[in-house]
Amino acid sequence: MPTYRSASGSSAEDLFIELFSDTFGAEKAGYLYSQYPFSDIYQNSRFADFLIENGGRKVAIEIDDEASHNPKLVSQNKFYDDLLKQNSMIYLGWDVYRWAVRQMQQQPETVKDELRVFLGQHPSFKEIEDYLPTQRGKALDGSKLKTHQKEALAALEEMRCNFETIALLYHATGTGKTVTAVMDAKRFGKRTLFLAHTVELVDQATKTFRELWPRATVGRYVESMKQGNAFVVCGSIQSVALNLERFKPDDFGYIIVDEAHHASADTYQKVLSYFTPEFTLGLTATPERADDKNILDIFKNTAHKLDIQTAVEIGELVPVRCIRIHTNIDLTKVRFNSVQYNIRDLESKIYVPERNQLIVDTWLQYVKDKLTVIFCASVKHAQEIAGRLHDAGVAAEAVSGESKASDRREVLARFEKGETKVLCACDLLNEGWDCPATEVLFMARPTMSKVLYTQQLGRGMRLAPGKESLMVFDFVDNASQYNMPYSMHRLFRLKEYKPGALVLGSKQQKTAEQGLYDRGERPDALIDWPVDALDYELVDIFNWQEEAPGMISQMEFVRRVDVQTETIERYVRDGMLVPDLAVPMSEHRTFK
Repeated sequence: MPTYRSASGSSAEDLFIELFSDTFGAEKAGYLYSQYPFSDIYQNSRFADFLIENGGRKVAIEIDDEASHNPKLVSQNKFYDDLLKQNSMIYLGWDVYRWAVRQMQQQPETVKDELRVFLGQHPSFKEIEDYLPTQRGKALDGSKLKTHQKEALAALEEMRCNFETIALLYHATGTGKTVTAVMDAKRFGKRTLFLAHTVELVDQATKTFRELWPRATVGRYVESMKQGNAFVVCGSIQSVALNLERFKPDDFGYIIVDEAHHASADTYQKVLSYFTPEFTLGLTATPERADDKNILDIFKNTAHKLDIQTAVEIGELVPVRCIRIHTNIDLTKVRFNSVQYNIRDLESKIYVPERNQLIVDTWLQYVKDKLTVIFCASVKHAQEIAGRLHDAGVAAEAVSGESKASDRREVLARFEKGETKVLCACDLLNEGWDCPATEVLFMARPTMSKVLYTQQLGRGMRLAPGKESLMVFDFVDNASQYNMPYSMHRLFRLKEYKPGALVLGSKQQKTAEQGLYDRGERPDALIDWPVDALDYELVDIFNWQEEAPGMISQMEFVRRVDVQTETIERYVRDGMLVPDLAVPMSEHRTFK
């Protein structure tokens, strides 16, 4: 592990974000995804320092110190391992750029210039993808399709009647879009190729095809398994791309591209441009955004949409309630860089006995014996909370990405069986784990990342027998307008808060519940929760990033008008040039 990085964060990565913000604008840094998980060619778990999507391509950014990548200073195995990591990124179709810590410290302007060259003067960044959990354990019966699946199948059939040959199916994860795709392929009746980017997705698709289309031979085309003669071939994009010469362009009449937001990568483009199917279907769970043009450039038309909120409204994902717990912790002075808090500042503020005990007391007061996941800020934080709960007689365990794989599996298995009541998690999300029976989430890790917060939320949104709703506890620390962490109300832009009220639910559920609140009564779901039906407060959902689009950063202004940085600084200081937005990043640094 590079020497500059601690278990809880990286000052070098913070410096890179600062340089990136100066180059493209602080609001653009929100598109940087830190510690992005991926699998190398041997299916080992890896993490890119940063990943960003730019113009339809994924760009990995690695921050190195000289020692960690110098073959004379590190072990041979470590050096070769780093080469494998980088080569695997390139194999996935990513662009890869690397900067050294010392270079960023001593030549920041050079790094900024290189960023503009590599990513473009006016890059088109976009958010990467949604993070709801994969749905497992549903009965696969094609005769029992849900309404949205039937609507999607009808839309696809209509598109083909209008001579369309390619389409996108956008359904939130957990709503059965793979089943929909399999049923459409079965109805179409031609040889089918299913493409995915991980072995796990290939295996899941193979199982679904075999259950729903038993008369078709279904083969896997991944790693050493090359069953390319089957009527339905479920393959990894890597394996198919490397063996295109084994297929004829017209071998398949129907092609399905899973996780279609990857389809703009070179590897996908190579495969999609080779084959000549009669119909191509892309599947994605990416939330509807103004910047989804890259996907539609490839797939032309969206056949059917089902976003997260709609999925909850139609009963495909569980309703969500929220309780806000105010702490006396002050985050106003915590430095940030538009993507994340300075981890050392954050830990010094939130790792205090009073806040940790508040988390424990909240569980004891409100939750009793409900299965709960507590998202913690660090490994140390997770262990501390688990220890305090254990001392209070609660079956609690800490788990993180740093745990040994075998130990982690055992801890998660005990939680899924109900033997452990509370899971204190740090960086568990990277493992893609979720447990449908989870009833409660504690958001005890302040984060400015919409992606991370949504990822955490998704771990509890799956349906389970007897699960009326998911209860989310937001631990609300004092923060300024500009470094305010995400919460349920900020995520879904809800200004009004009632303890335990539905944040996500059907319109009928929300209307009925509002009627109870208007009469001063509590919903049945809250009878066991010690909340007052009359409690009410307004929530500040100001988001400075939403104010910034259309503006340019001070650094970009300097570059465009070709003047000295000191001149603009003087103009601003003397009031001759007034910024439209000034974001205080710390006591001593303001982003204009």
